[in-house]
Amino acid sequence: MKTLKLIRTAAAVIAMVAGYAQAAVVTVWDVTDTATFVAASVLPSVPGVTLVSPTSLRWGDPVTPGLLSGLDISNPAGAVVTPLGVLTPTIGVSHLNFPIFAPTLTSVDILAILQLTPNTPPGLPGLPPGDILFKIKFLETPNAGNEAGICADGGPVGSGINSAGCADIFVIDSEEANFFFYYDTDGPGGDDAVLYSVSFFEMTSGFNTLPNAACLSAGVAIGCRGFETAENAVTAVRFGILINAVVPEPDSIALFGLALAAMGWVGRRRRQQ
Repeated sequence: MKTLKLIRTAAAVIAMVAGYAQAAVVTVWDVTDTATFVAASVLPSVPGVTLVSPTSLRWGDPVTPGLLSGLDISNPAGAVVTPLGVLTPTIGVSHLNFPIFAPTLTSVDILAILQLTPNTPPGLPGLPPGDILFKIKFLETPNAGNEAGICADGGPVGSGINSAGCADIFVIDSEEANFFFYYDTDGPGGDDAVLYSVSFFEMTSGFNTLPNAACLSAGVAIGCRGFETAENAVTAVRFGILINAVVPEPDSIALFGLALAAMGWVGRRRRQQ
């Protein structure tokens, strides 16, 4: 009975190999990623913190007339062709960092609506749109730092990112920025669905784990991720999407199946002897 079980197991594994070998993988996807600010999430809700459009925020009483602080979202024009394994640019976010008096933005949510449609092979239906919510905590910092000339990120005024005055701090958090999904090129109910992974990354420099002092100053836990923006400058960041097919290696599965089959054959020989 034990030998028969091994042989059946080997046959099942070899059948799996055949299934994976025949599974059609979508090698290129068309990605439509459209992001907007969530109006109800803009804080504080006071005059001077203004949602100019779904993709543009402005705030503050400008020191220099016309130079408000703000955030702008730039969405791709149409679908972005995204081959498997290639980090491909999608939405961008720009921060206009100019000296202002209060009021200042403290937090806002960005809602990205993601649509994935197979490009290669062509003619297949797309997935239903999905929502990804990015939560932003923002800290407009005093340019002179504290009494000792230390900025909110723990660094001194006049050095590095704080060379033109203390940098402002962004913390970006999304638990939904990495996920998996199945897609079956034969349609729902087929036996060759392939598992895909989707991840978002920031493609420009500066997005990383922030200093402990920066996280705490922004009111979030140590280990937060985000970026700092230099004073009197426009800082643009670009996010990219990476899609991969999570398919077991057929060769390794086949070797495992053959090993089980050999074990079953050896067991039967021993019983006969």
